[in-house]
Amino acid sequence: MQTDCISEQREFEGFDGHKVVAGFDGGAITSDAGMLLLRHTDKAIGLF
Repeated sequence: MQTDCISEQREFEGFDGHKVVAGFDGGAITSDAGMLLLRHTDKAIGLF
């Protein structure tokens, strides 16, 4: 099944004076890898 790709960036509400931007131009990547990275980042610094 073909998916629609978003090649632009999205800006989200920042926190603690930081800007939060998501870019969806990563090329051929898996959707699971990003969630693993976020989970480890959250455990390390309490991001969420």
